[in-house]
Amino acid sequence: MTSTIYSDALFKLALKEDAIESIIEQFETFVAVARDYPDWIVLLDSPMIRNRVKNKMLTELGIFDALFKNFLMLLVRHHQVRLYEDIYEQWIAKSRLNQKIAYVQLYSAKPLSKKRLKQLKEEIQDYLPGLEIEFNQHIDSTLIEGVKMTYQGRSIERSLKKALDDMRTNI
Repeated sequence: MTSTIYSDALFKLALKEDAIESIIEQFETFVAVARDYPDWIVLLDSPMIRNRVKNKMLTELGIFDALFKNFLMLLVRHHQVRLYEDIYEQWIAKSRLNQKIAYVQLYSAKPLSKKRLKQLKEEIQDYLPGLEIEFNQHIDSTLIEGVKMTYQGRSIERSLKKALDDMRTNI
């Protein structure tokens, strides 16, 4: 997949230049700007506007260093800026693993206490040895009670909804 090639290239370059943290911050800024101004992505991907004009636009923002701006210009030249979300998802997964952090998606019917979050971290630590666990919490009222955790396509669900679904299947 094209986005994998770009995320791999950026990751390898960031490792070589010892710029993982810097690129994380800049990529997050880029994603935030792109979400706030989606027409900006269309503009950067447009073949109707010269690349030097796009380069000037990125330079005048003054928020991207040369390495990240060059990466963006690579996307511009190949009309691949529209892939930024896929590239970002892959990039962030690679950089987090490099930092030994597992960002686990945590779904619950209601907000969880700090004590409960600590218990959940302890429960799944064996599944993610050597990684610091950080939760990205989401409220999902369909769970009724309990939690669902996902990490890199793997899922652990301990919810009333799952128990009811299992009972329904067995009947």
